[in-house]
Amino acid sequence: MTPYPSTLRARAAWALFDFANSPFPTVALTAFGAPYFASVLVGEEGLALGPWVLGGEAAWGAAISLSMLLVTLSAPVLGALADRSGRKRVFLGVYVAVGVAATAGLGFVAPGQARAAFALYVLANFAFEGAYVFYNAFLPELAPPERVGRLSGAAWGVGYLGGLGALVAVRGWIPESYEAAAATDAGKVYLVVAAWYALFSLPMLLFVRDAGEPKGRPDEGWVRGAFREVGGTLRAIRRYRPIAIFLVAYFLYTDALTTVIEFTGIYTKEVLAFTPSDNVQLFLVLNLVAAPGALAFGWLLDKIGAKRAISISLVLWIATVVAAVLATTKTQFWPAAFLAAVVIGATQSSSRAFMAQLAPKGRSGEFMGFLALSGKASAIAGPLVYGAVSQALEDASRPGFGHRVAISVIGSFFVVALFVLARVRVKDASAAEGTS
Repeated sequence: MTPYPSTLRARAAWALFDFANSPFPTVALTAFGAPYFASVLVGEEGLALGPWVLGGEAAWGAAISLSMLLVTLSAPVLGALADRSGRKRVFLGVYVAVGVAATAGLGFVAPGQARAAFALYVLANFAFEGAYVFYNAFLPELAPPERVGRLSGAAWGVGYLGGLGALVAVRGWIPESYEAAAATDAGKVYLVVAAWYALFSLPMLLFVRDAGEPKGRPDEGWVRGAFREVGGTLRAIRRYRPIAIFLVAYFLYTDALTTVIEFTGIYTKEVLAFTPSDNVQLFLVLNLVAAPGALAFGWLLDKIGAKRAISISLVLWIATVVAAVLATTKTQFWPAAFLAAVVIGATQSSSRAFMAQLAPKGRSGEFMGFLALSGKASAIAGPLVYGAVSQALEDASRPGFGHRVAISVIGSFFVVALFVLARVRVKDASAAEGTS
């Protein structure tokens, strides 16, 4: 068997999975879902959680944070278990099924049913984010190191085409205003997203096979072995110092990136008075820009290396946040949106390619789990911070002020991450792998 025995069909099916799941973050989270959740599903009465009553933005931040906490707690062990059992595809299939069911369930939630919407969003986002642990772990099995960036970037590019297609498909159910959404069939948007996810995930689940062999037999304790393996990695993390430093940087910039993505629809609505149609048009254009951007960065990644590609993307993210904060009209917001579209896929595809490069051979699932642990743990705090800051500082005399401060606070994490990333030395990772 050759080191990379994957077929063209397997690589195409793997890339198509990004096409399948991209409508969820594009439509169900950003372009439509976040402001619809805050304005319609939660509404003016808010969400009662124990002694607290959360407004729409704060409730959205809490839902995203809780889902990320669940991913954080489960990802490393489940990633290691998938490696040991040689069943990454089975785990991926379960997460896809849960994500599809929860997303479809949102289509039947009536306006004002805040608790049901909250619970389903937690479950849907947990399944969506958790699936990436197993999906990403296939990457080093499908391409050699010198072509990982190209395949990763191609998948992100195809993913943006998926988001674009879904936006076109749901336009007929997007209301003219959020106030009118309660009286329309806007909930059918979720059914389209769920059907898209289910249909286009099938090639990945049918044609991509686990390359690794199971480690031992089930009766020898795959679960105990997974916990033991993760514990050993945590105890020996000093031996993987470059990976540990990278995970800190990833923690910081993914916190900022995820929060910016999750709150874009709310930010444009509250600060710049975007209508639902405005947001859909915005994301239609951005997905057209993002697809070639991801492909270009995939090519650039293979030329200059993943670390440099990530650094360039972080500089562009800093410029994006500055431009968004300074924008006072819809027209002025477009440069920030274009910059974000170019670098969003670049940052994430470069990150998984960098981890694929750093991870010890045969343990990609486990270390992709730690990548998810770092990124999703960070996303517990970011949405909560944004929601709390925007709600605390917003008032009628200064509309949008709280949101501008909130995105500025989140954007500062990109700056810190850039300095931390500079300390990662790839040569040290190779040396550590040789001693493991």
